[in-house]
Amino acid sequence: MKNIFLALSVSLFLFLAVPALAQISIAPTSVFIDENGIASLYITNPSEVNQEINVSFLFGYPGSDELGNLIMVYGDSIKDMQYGLGDRLRAFPRTFVLAPQQQQTVRIQLRPDRSLPAGTYFTRVKVTSNNQAQDVDQIVESEVSTQINFKFDQVIAAFYKNGQTNTGLEIGNVTTSMQDGKVRAIAEFVTTGNSPFLGSVSASLKDGSEKTVSQKEETVAMYFSGKKGIEVDIPEGLSSGEYQLELLFQTKRADIASSDLVQSSPISKRVLVRIP
Repeated sequence: MKNIFLALSVSLFLFLAVPALAQISIAPTSVFIDENGIASLYITNPSEVNQEINVSFLFGYPGSDELGNLIMVYGDSIKDMQYGLGDRLRAFPRTFVLAPQQQQTVRIQLRPDRSLPAGTYFTRVKVTSNNQAQDVDQIVESEVSTQINFKFDQVIAAFYKNGQTNTGLEIGNVTTSMQDGKVRAIAEFVTTGNSPFLGSVSASLKDGSEKTVSQKEETVAMYFSGKKGIEVDIPEGLSSGEYQLELLFQTKRADIASSDLVQSSPISKRVLVRIP
């Protein structure tokens, strides 16, 4: 009898390339379109099977919940009209089959709109991959098998800087709490200037002599107003008393060249923390 395949299609949505799960790898992890409206994306197939690739665009940006956790915001039509790249963005090629151990360069082209106000405009690039369909019409003896087809959506940010750009932050109220041997700070913020604040934040726990007893650093992508949460460990055996928790926001990060980042002076905020 004919082999019966039960084909299951499963979509996995990834915000960053995850080599342990993803069928392809993407570089760079953020796309910066140059003044001529051109950028390049490099897609590599490290697997042993052909991958069907589709490149598309959707508007979205990082936001935050009330606890300062990262959430992605999609479907914001007002922000899309103000800051999105719309249908002026194209990918060449948009769909293709990538052979094992091969790399494909995808050219991203933006039709510039010189009438736009100065500032940074943005969107998301979605790269969908799945194993190329196989011929299942095989004759076997009494066999039923299942073919699972995973579709991976990897989504990265794309930016276009138009004219003079600037960025900054206003840090408002900072609340702190302690649980499970950690101090958690939640900082309210508002971005200033005409560009998102892309960089890093470090949380440093300092004693009375300004010695840093614990520190944590994370990358940040802060587009509008919101809250940013960050945790720092309380070292085992740390003496009880008052400490300062300093949050330092800077426009630098290891995965993006400084020339691509809109620069700002460092912004810091300190709060008092009492360790019991």
